Amino acid sequence: MKFLLLPLLVAPTLLFADGLSDVRATLQKLQSDQPIRARVEIKSRHSGGESSKQKQSESVSSVIVESGAEGLKLSWSPDQIKQSRKAAWAETANPDAPKSDIATLKALEPGQALNLLDAADPLRRGLERAVLLEDKTDTHKGKPARLLVIRIDLGLDEEGRKAVKSSEGIEKLWLDGDGIPVAMDRNIEAKFSKFLIGFKVHEHETREFQRAGGRLVTTYSTKESSGSGLGHSDESHTTIAVTLLSD
Repeated sequence: MKFLLLPLLVAPTLLFADGLSDVRATLQKLQSDQPIRARVEIKSRHSGGESSKQKQSESVSSVIVESGAEGLKLSWSPDQIKQSRKAAWAETANPDAPKSDIATLKALEPGQALNLLDAADPLRRGLERAVLLEDKTDTHKGKPARLLVIRIDLGLDEEGRKAVKSSEGIEKLWLDGDGIPVAMDRNIEAKFSKFLIGFKVHEHETREFQRAGGRLVTTYSTKESSGSGLGHSDESHTTIAVTLLSD
């Protein structure tokens, strides 16, 4: 009886392992140095500070991003550069005014830009030390899809591991019929304590993908994050839309 039950116990484990291995292998193949060009539009809002002295800021900006065999390039128009100078002077005149990403053209960092136009590599890194919880059929935007539900590792350093009291990171990954990711939903909750001071962090991120230029591209993403502790709190919300451009 024990020998008869063994295959039944092992089979689900192998199925789960195969699901995670499949998507890792697929992501590894989605690498290319074909040139790709896109307009990235970023909208963000942020509030934070002491409970009675919350500061708020909003920003809307865009940048042209190019990636290929010659490297990565971010471009702003002459008008955007003029706006950045004007915003920087406004901040100089009133340091207490809400900060603007326009002032320093920093709404999109180079590493973030690269991850948008070449999304397979960071997505695959996020699956390191991950554990597959579910592998099932589902739908995404009315189309059949394969859904992987994954517990992800938060990648905390030694200091973070010592301070964390509880944490959970769950990622849902929808795959099309070819096993290519089409969407992701990631939720992270964590509580920390250091020097008898407790604080908590919440982060929720969604992404939509498509294949282009032999790679995986993030076409739309949202990210909400919040943290609180010692009478302070922070909240931010960012949406990013990527529009592919022809040469």
